[in-house]
Amino acid sequence: MTALRILISNDDGHFSGGIAALERAAATLSDDVWVVAPAKKRSSMGHQISLHEPFEITRLSERRYACSGTPADCAIAAMAWLFADSAKPDLVLSGVNEGRNIGEDIAYSGTMSIAREASFWGIPAIAFSAPKELDFSAPALARWLSEVVGGFGRNLSSWHRPDAWLSVNLPSVVPAPLRHAVPGRAKIAAAMQVPEIRGDTTVLRYAKGRAGVSSQGDDTQVLDAGFASVYRLCWNAAAQVDDAVLDGINRGLG
Repeated sequence: MTALRILISNDDGHFSGGIAALERAAATLSDDVWVVAPAKKRSSMGHQISLHEPFEITRLSERRYACSGTPADCAIAAMAWLFADSAKPDLVLSGVNEGRNIGEDIAYSGTMSIAREASFWGIPAIAFSAPKELDFSAPALARWLSEVVGGFGRNLSSWHRPDAWLSVNLPSVVPAPLRHAVPGRAKIAAAMQVPEIRGDTTVLRYAKGRAGVSSQGDDTQVLDAGFASVYRLCWNAAAQVDDAVLDGINRGLG
């Protein structure tokens, strides 16, 4: 058994079927697997951190903790507290999220925030997401996840890049081969519903569903074709503004 240290977290809670499936897969690769996950469901929180308030970490068993904070808090607490005086993880796994993370989900997802936070620490990370109807206890999924996690885990240097992480979305049926994809433009929260109006106060709720058209090679197209979509995401993708724009503003500044 390899000495690879693996940290697992998610945004659905430490009790979810998705994180249990990922734990089982990681256990086939290493016997040094740790879990720090939210004490309750914390979906769609983005990269929010509890910067101005304390949060709690509760030890549930050996190498397993529940966190009252956000998904990003879980990752930070692991790096800055749990592993403060020992080796940091060699690999961070996030998920398996109960629902796909495609298109703009990348920005909203707590699952993505864990992998993104790992990249801040220079640690290889993979975020896994799956359609909600997938059976996380199915033997076929267990075998598939073990092969995929093992394949990536044994070859960290071949895919890890600074400031980056991988996003893997599962199709409706596994096993399935992996295929390169690009993030699509499947817009969530594109419309609002008004369930109640009380005087000057309007109660709003996001309408379900997605708006957008799939294009060749995007995540939706790849998943609909029965493949698992894979792409590398990078948070540090800064680009310069045209000099002419800055020059024009600077002239106005005197």
